[in-house]
Amino acid sequence: MALWTYADWVTQTDKSTRLTRLRLHIEEVSQRIMSLRSRSGRGVDAPDQSYLDSLRDEERRLAVEVEEKSGFARNLARFQR
Repeated sequence: MALWTYADWVTQTDKSTRLTRLRLHIEEVSQRIMSLRSRSGRGVDAPDQSYLDSLRDEERRLAVEVEEKSGFARNLARFQR
């Protein structure tokens, strides 16, 4: 079982800090998956990939919350032609 440095992202109370730690955790999980792929020469186990996918989903959700809180939320209607 892997020992994660940034798995504590979920315990952070500040959303911006939580997002930063989550992104670092995504990076360390991605590196582990790449390492496993190169060692085994085959695909990654489904639990590893599904965990990474769930982290990326959470990153997208949290990024929207942080943008809204900071007042920098983009108006998507403005970008439509």
